[in-house]
Amino acid sequence: MTDEEMSHLLDDPLPEGMFSPAEAAIIVFARTSTWMQPITDEIYANLQEHFDTKQIMEISFTVGLDQLISRFHATVRTDLDGVTAEATNACAVRIPDAP
Repeated sequence: MTDEEMSHLLDDPLPEGMFSPAEAAIIVFARTSTWMQPITDEIYANLQEHFDTKQIMEISFTVGLDQLISRFHATVRTDLDGVTAEATNACAVRIPDAP
């Protein structure tokens, strides 16, 4: 994914034509799951239009694993050195304000 595409992952709705329908289905699923909102029948049906059951399980596992790793790093506030950030094309995620 390009930097421009990455910058639009949180847009609601997603920009028209920037992502393929299959990519958009994954993004909506991942975003909904990450925000700990229910995966609706509509979201799941949209995944089923593009992926079989095994692929949906793999997508779910990948999204869940990423969430686990991200929450760990958010908890300990891991900093990336410049070389790692550049090599991984990492994009900074704003730390939310304290409650």
